[in-house]
Amino acid sequence: MFKKSVSLFTAFSFLFCSIVSVCPVWAADDDEKEEEAQYTRIISGLGDDGWSIVDVRQVSGTRIVLSPKVGVTIDLEEGNRYALFQGTTVYTQKIDLSVLRLGVSGFQSAEFMKRENGKPAIKIRYRSGPRIESRLVNMKNDNDLRRLREYIENFDAIVKGDYTLADSSQIAAGDAYPQYTDDLISFEERRPRFPVRTRLPGTVTLTDGKKIKGEFVPVFEDGRILIETDLSVQKVAINEIQKVAFHGERGSLAMEKAIMQGLGGAATGAIAGAFAGWQANADVKETMIWAAAIFGIFGFITGLVTGAKATQSGETFELGPVEGDKRRR
Repeated sequence: MFKKSVSLFTAFSFLFCSIVSVCPVWAADDDEKEEEAQYTRIISGLGDDGWSIVDVRQVSGTRIVLSPKVGVTIDLEEGNRYALFQGTTVYTQKIDLSVLRLGVSGFQSAEFMKRENGKPAIKIRYRSGPRIESRLVNMKNDNDLRRLREYIENFDAIVKGDYTLADSSQIAAGDAYPQYTDDLISFEERRPRFPVRTRLPGTVTLTDGKKIKGEFVPVFEDGRILIETDLSVQKVAINEIQKVAFHGERGSLAMEKAIMQGLGGAATGAIAGAFAGWQANADVKETMIWAAAIFGIFGFITGLVTGAKATQSGETFELGPVEGDKRRR
C-alpha cells in the first residue's frame, strides 16, 4: 500500500510539474503598460493554418552593444551558451533579473536598443510557423542592462557558484559597455491577438454597417476571409471589414475538447504511472491503471471547464488604429 501511494504521488508530481513548468513565451517586463503605443489592427493570413487578428506597429531606436563578448547581436548559439531566452533555468532561478526568466519559443537572435523614451529594450527575432517575426521586450533601466552584461561576462563563475549578481551592478554607469551608438534600429512588430485555425461562429460588421453572421472558415484567399452562412460561403475583403466578433465555441466542440483532453490525460497518466511504479518498485500495471484514471478524469474536467468557458465567452475586435490598453475590446 505504501509503495502504491508513493508511486501514485510520484506520478501526480509529474503531472503537476508538467503543468506549472509551461510558461508563456513572453513573461518579462514586456508586460509593462504601453498606453502610448500606437497599433494598427489588421487581419493577416497564417499560410495554410488560417488567419489571425494582428496588431502591427513600427518600432525604432538606437543600437546598444551590450558586451564585447557577444558583439552587436546575441545569436542562437550564444543564447544557448549563456542560457538566455530559455525561461527560468538552474543558472538563473536565483537571480532577480526578469530578462533571465524570459522564455522565447523559436528564438533566433536579440539586439539591444535605446527607445525614444530613453529606456533600454530588446529586439527579439523568433520563428513563428513559417515566418521570422520581431518582438520588442522592454527593460526596466540601464542598471538591468549592466547587470545582464555582468551576467554574461561572469557566466562561468556564476555557474560554479563563485560569483553573485547583486541588485546593483558592479559595472559603473560610464563604462565603455554597454556601448550606446547612433545606429538606427527600426522594425515592424506584429502581435497576434486571435488566431482562426478551426471553424468558429461569429459576425463581421462591414464599413457600410452591414452584418454577416455565420461560421468563420480558417481560409485566407487574396485578401479575403470566408464566412459560411445558412445560404452560402461568402468571401469578404478585409478592407471592407470594420469589426470582427467571435461568439465562442459551440457546446458540441466543448464536449469534444473534454473527451480529447481526457484521453490525452489518460495516455499521459499511463506513461507516468509506469515510470513512477518502476521507480517506487511498486506494481507497474496497477499504478498505470490508477494514474491513467486520475489523469484522465483531470484532463476531462479541465477540458470541460475550458470548453464551457469558451462557449459562454467571445471576443470582439475593431480593425484600424488602436492604442495602449484599448487594443482588446
